[in-house]
Amino acid sequence: MWVVSQNKEKVLNCYSFNIARYYAKKGYKYAITGEYAHGFWGSCKDILCLYKTKDDAIKDLEKLNNSLKKGETLFKF
Repeated sequence: MWVVSQNKEKVLNCYSFNIARYYAKKGYKYAITGEYAHGFWGSCKDILCLYKTKDDAIKDLEKLNNSLKKGETLFKF
């Protein structure tokens, strides 16, 4: 599925998504990451969206999952 990141700087064709802890930016504790390629050293992942709470991240991940179930090919955070 093609995904446009929260900051609109990335458009990635991801096949796997997860919620991860995030420590780099004050005020944000969680991120949704997308896996988009397999490299020599493992998978290639990138941050798609940042959240203050895990519940907010879960809600958006559920929206993304519903979009996948409907067969949509583009999702914008």
